[in-house]
Amino acid sequence: MLISIKNELFDDRDITLDVVKVGQEHCSPRKPVEGCVRPCYSLHFVMFGRGTIVSSDGYRYNVNKNEVFLLYEGEQYRYYPNSTDPWSYIWVEFTGENLDKLISACGFEKNNIKKHVKDFSCYLELMRSLYDAYDAGEAQQLKCGAYLLLVISKLIEYEQDGKVPPKIALKRKQMREILIYINNNIAANLTNQMIAQVNGMSLSSLNMLFNDILGMPPVDYINAYRIATACERFQTTNLNVKDAAFLVGFTDEKYFTRVFTNIKGVSPQEYKKSGTLEDPFLWIKEKGMLFR
Repeated sequence: MLISIKNELFDDRDITLDVVKVGQEHCSPRKPVEGCVRPCYSLHFVMFGRGTIVSSDGYRYNVNKNEVFLLYEGEQYRYYPNSTDPWSYIWVEFTGENLDKLISACGFEKNNIKKHVKDFSCYLELMRSLYDAYDAGEAQQLKCGAYLLLVISKLIEYEQDGKVPPKIALKRKQMREILIYINNNIAANLTNQMIAQVNGMSLSSLNMLFNDILGMPPVDYINAYRIATACERFQTTNLNVKDAAFLVGFTDEKYFTRVFTNIKGVSPQEYKKSGTLEDPFLWIKEKGMLFR
């Protein structure tokens, strides 16, 4: 069953993912060398032991317990278990369209097909659930696709976290919690003091965090998010200006119009008439901090 994915991380390309086969194997130390052109991608999680993979262009990989390797679709490999400590692995074969960026985001390249991951037991739990769900039933195929997406998303998350210094990662996590709170309460009378108190921090720490991560103070973010939300409603509904202002947390229509015009360069009325199809949240998407 094909699953379609569309995400900004992959340039909003339509990606399809199809689980072909799932299995696990406890290899004999005398298992012969396997070698063939792969008909699809094959993702392996090594639960025990060791083994070796040799790609057609000569790259050699010694793979150990708690490591992951990916055999690329259309590529040829020779692989075999260690003679004294043979590997055991659980694997999933999959195929689809436009998978190159998805695979790359997981940290794999054709000349770098293995990686060590932290929290290996979490991946193993997901893969075992995927294995248990694998049968011919339609509902089970949906579960298989869901589990594979969870595995891939965790690989991507691990890869991205590894590229961000720990202090920055911690700040971004803290920022995320604050933005979720603001976005879920956008119609409320939000103040810096309220936001800081709810999130257990001082006013100065709150301002510093916003400037470090978003490059703007909290009030600028709140106004920008409110106006973006209003723009989205103008594009998708017949909401009038007064109701839109109230919906996004402005009690004064004139003040809403002034803030809107300052941010968008046109009044709310002019924006509505223009019929624009812009993405009003692009400014925050570009910072990777849109939480709705």
